[in-house]
Amino acid sequence: MAAVFILVLTLAASWLQQAGAQEKERTLDSIITYENSLIKAGVGMTGELLKTTKTEKSATEDAWNEIYKVYFASFATIGHFEFDSLLKKERNESVAARAAEWAEAVKLFTSELQSAGEVVTWQRGLNREIDSLEFDTKHVGERVSAYLRAPSRDGPRAEGIMGELKSGKLTTSALQERLDDVRSMKSAAENISAAVIRAVDETGRSYSLKKEMPRPIAKILESWTDMADRHPGVDPEIAGAPAEWVPIAKKRWENYSKAREEFNKAFGPLLEEKIFKDIPIYRDYGYEDLAKPFRKLELDLKVALAASAQKDKSEAELRRAIARDEELTLKEQQQVWTLWGSVSPDKKRSLQYEYSVAGGGSVRIREIQLALIKLPEESGEYKKLKEEAVLLSEFRRPDQLAVVKKIREFEDLEKKVEEEVRKIVAVHEKRRRSLGMEPGIFSR
Repeated sequence: MAAVFILVLTLAASWLQQAGAQEKERTLDSIITYENSLIKAGVGMTGELLKTTKTEKSATEDAWNEIYKVYFASFATIGHFEFDSLLKKERNESVAARAAEWAEAVKLFTSELQSAGEVVTWQRGLNREIDSLEFDTKHVGERVSAYLRAPSRDGPRAEGIMGELKSGKLTTSALQERLDDVRSMKSAAENISAAVIRAVDETGRSYSLKKEMPRPIAKILESWTDMADRHPGVDPEIAGAPAEWVPIAKKRWENYSKAREEFNKAFGPLLEEKIFKDIPIYRDYGYEDLAKPFRKLELDLKVALAASAQKDKSEAELRRAIARDEELTLKEQQQVWTLWGSVSPDKKRSLQYEYSVAGGGSVRIREIQLALIKLPEESGEYKKLKEEAVLLSEFRRPDQLAVVKKIREFEDLEKKVEEEVRKIVAVHEKRRRSLGMEPGIFSR
């Protein structure tokens, strides 16, 4: 933008110098020469602007708007006033006709140049997408490595546990340890599954594959190629400039296509659900099912534990019992969370606050004390406030007593909740132990 203003000042200074020295010699030709110099400078700056890879609005669209206003719209908005005045006074019909033709040609040409603004806006979007594509392409390896870290560790561990389980040599305590390990692996797999699915979804939404240049932009570039032929009344050097912009814009599209190609190559394995294929345990599973092998192994371990506790039951019976246990455990957890929610810390804090401000609290007591200082002791107002102060200090006002009642009810409810939770946990623990498994965690 600094270059824009410097050039404007330079051209303006040159024009003013010429105008001051030759005030009486101002002619249609001198105005045409000056306006042509502005437009020539403008097409040069537009060509440079189209080469920029910047993504800031100020460096692209705002810069174009400034160029158009200063260099291309100058004659139509300001310069034509003096030009029209001189044109009316011109007695040489040939000179007048030539000048009028130039003015009309320049207005049509500069009006068509507004299409460059659409290309600048389009290129800014391409620049931003190229930057994003190149950044993601550069860092895709880091992302994939992060996704693979836990599966690369847990896959072989799970296969080892499968082998131990088949051997039938694991003790009850060892089975429980393996079960705890597998639950941890399952949780990690579920998290990775969600993260990878989210990444694929976001990548798909962020980058809409553009196989062809947008038709409106292609039409603009096509129109630029023959602007010199369509505007014969404009200086050929100026009218031919847009044709030189075409390869610049096409090069930007080529850069985008190349960045997209590199992105597709780098992200292909991730988007095609192939990044876990080298880990045997995941080979048959898509991103949504990464936790499936761990869920199966978890169930197998539970069956082995239950079999050690209930030797008279068949495997089918044990599997049904375990499935029922999982169903009941979910319900028990929901019941416990609901009970705890009824006596939550937030509700307790709210009651404590109500207690502190009941009847106006310490603020009201202070107000009464200040008022009593100013009142005679024998006055009715004094006695009334004194009585209120006693009630407040002894916590005997009706609104205070109401809060005390609520707190007692809350404390009673806490005891009932504690007893109800204890009963639910006891039933749960008894059922789990009958299946040879450790109880679930009911943490608050």
